[in-house]
Amino acid sequence: MAAQHIRRFVLIGDYLEPDHIHIRDPVLAAQKIYVEVRRTGGLSLPFEHIKDLAKNTAHLIIDPFTVSHEEVIDCIMLGAKEVCIDAGAPGRELELAFAASKYVITRVWLQSWPPEDEEAMQHHYSFLLDLADSCGRKAVVTSTRNGIAENWWEALPDECRKAFDWHIAPAEGTPLEVSIQPAGWLIHRSLSK
Repeated sequence: MAAQHIRRFVLIGDYLEPDHIHIRDPVLAAQKIYVEVRRTGGLSLPFEHIKDLAKNTAHLIIDPFTVSHEEVIDCIMLGAKEVCIDAGAPGRELELAFAASKYVITRVWLQSWPPEDEEAMQHHYSFLLDLADSCGRKAVVTSTRNGIAENWWEALPDECRKAFDWHIAPAEGTPLEVSIQPAGWLIHRSLSK
């Protein structure tokens, strides 16, 4: 089965980048999109923007860069079809998020890969398997450096690969040449107006 391709954007103000599409642009009406809301310094969620996006897209997946189940639920109540929670969230936050909604996605953020030693790698794989026991089937893996997602995916043991329906958001912004396809790719691809 071919991997699903979902367009991926970053919300900056009231525009989606890299295409600089306004969140109320009619071109979004029939789209399924993945939107990252990258927040630093304790900024609150842009509730009105998320609400507008939810109203103006066919299927909105939001990654609010959060470890809070309350923010996940806020996004669902604003109309997002699916919402990510960081895999590194405290266990109680993950438990509450997944208990509250079946539309929660686990997001794994990769800074680098592979780790410096075998022990760290095995710890990561054990972490993923433990996560699979308490979270839903859908998971996203993201990275900001080229080659990281590809190296991680190719090295991932079958047990971990089968533990989730993986969607990969590579820094390259395009599907990668990998030996086994994930469930989907979150890619940067222009929307034609």
